[in-house]
Amino acid sequence: MTIKVTKLHSHFAARVEGIDIATGVSDDDFNALRTAFEEYSVIVLPSQDLDDERQMEFSRRYGPLEMMAPHLANDSNPQHISRMHNEEPDGSLIPPDDDRMIYQSANMIWHTDSSFKPVPSLCSMLHARILPPEGGETEFACLRAAYDALDQGMKDFLDDKIAIHAFANTRRMVGGKLNDWQKKNLPPVRQAIIRSNPVNGRKALYTGGHAGEIEGMSKEDGAALLKELMGHITQDEFVYAHKWNDGDLTIWDNRAVLHRGRPWDGTKYKRILHRTTVAGDGPTA
Repeated sequence: MTIKVTKLHSHFAARVEGIDIATGVSDDDFNALRTAFEEYSVIVLPSQDLDDERQMEFSRRYGPLEMMAPHLANDSNPQHISRMHNEEPDGSLIPPDDDRMIYQSANMIWHTDSSFKPVPSLCSMLHARILPPEGGETEFACLRAAYDALDQGMKDFLDDKIAIHAFANTRRMVGGKLNDWQKKNLPPVRQAIIRSNPVNGRKALYTGGHAGEIEGMSKEDGAALLKELMGHITQDEFVYAHKWNDGDLTIWDNRAVLHRGRPWDGTKYKRILHRTTVAGDGPTA
C-alpha cells in the first residue's frame, strides 16, 4: 500500500491516506507513518474502523501503553482506553453541570498529555466514534514553531530551565479536586522547558496547563513567564484546528504540541472519542 501525505498547516500537521488499520499495516507503511509522525507532529488517518482492542494493538506499535489514572469520568476504573464522552450507561446525555463533565472540561485547557508524570508520554491517539454536527474540534499548537520564533536571548535563558508540572494545576482551573489515589500517586514533577527530538534534533518548548512554576525563579515570576510563553505558543499562526470526521484517528506527539478540546452543545449532542496514550522512554530532567 502506498501512503499519501498532505500537509494541513504551514508549520506542522498532515493528513495521511492509504492506511487501513483494520486490514493491517505493513512494516514499510508503518515506518513511513512513523516518519510522518516525527516530521509533522500531528497526523490524521481518516476513516479508520476501530474498536478498543484494535486501537490498543495498533498503539502498541509505537510503544507501551500508559494506564489512565482513576477519576470521575472513568468511574475510578483505570484502563488503557480513556473515553472522552458525555454518555450515560443507558445512552442518555450526561448533563453539562454533572461532576463528570466538569472533570472532563479540563481537556479544554491547553496541555500536553502526561507532563505531570516523571516520564511523560510519547504520543496520544484519539479515535472519533460519535460526533456532534458542529463544535467539538480539537486544536493543536506547534511547540517547535513557537520555539523557533523566540529571540535568541529567550532561547538562551530557557535552555537549562526546569518547570514544575502538577496534575492538580488543571483540576484547580476547573474547580475540581484530587481524589486520594491522585494525591498519593501524582505529586509534582520536574520537566525541562526545552526538549529536542531524538530523531531529527528539532527543539520544542515544553510547557502547558500542568506547568505552574520554574525552578530558580520566584513563584510569581515563574508563573508570569509561563503565562507569557503560553500566549506566544497559542498564537493563531502556530495553531491547527482539527474538525473531526467519523472514524478519524488523530495521532499527536506530546513532546512537540499542545492540544485542547473545544466546546459543543452537550445538551443536545453526544461526542464520544476514545484515546490511547503511549508512554515515553525517559525523564526530561
